[in-house]
Amino acid sequence: MYQLMYASTAAWTMEHGDLNTILDEARANNRRYGVTGLLLHLDHGFLQLLEGPKDAVLEVFRQIERDHRHIGVRVLIQQDTPSRLFGNWSMGFDRWSEGAARTAGVFEAVREAIEQPILPEKAAALAVMLRNFYLMHAGNRAA
Repeated sequence: MYQLMYASTAAWTMEHGDLNTILDEARANNRRYGVTGLLLHLDHGFLQLLEGPKDAVLEVFRQIERDHRHIGVRVLIQQDTPSRLFGNWSMGFDRWSEGAARTAGVFEAVREAIEQPILPEKAAALAVMLRNFYLMHAGNRAA
C-alpha cells in the first residue's frame, strides 16, 4: 500500500459547481484505479491524501498534476504504509465552514500546509489528524 499527500492552490475561486465536478471526477477515477483518500478544500487551496497500490496512486497523481484547475502542487508525503487510512472512501470530501468548531484544528493545519511548506513530521501528523477526521465523519461523506 502506498500513500501520497499534496497541497495546491486553486487556479481561480472555486464555486460549488466546480467543487462538485472535481469531486465526481475524483471519485470515478479513484474507483477505476482502486485508490481511496480524502480531499479538503479550504479558502483557495486543496489538500488531498491518496492511497492504494503504488502504481495506481502515482498514475492518479500524474493526472492531478496536469489538471489546470490548480497550481503550485507540492507533495507533502510519499510513503509505503501497511494499510489504508480511508478504506471506505473512493474520495471523501469536506470544506471548512466558520461554525465547525469540532474540526477547526484540522482545517487550521490544512491551511498551514496549503500556504507554506511544512516539515515531513508535521505532514505525517496531519495525516493522522485526517484519519481522525475521517473516523468522525465516515458515515456522513462516504462515497
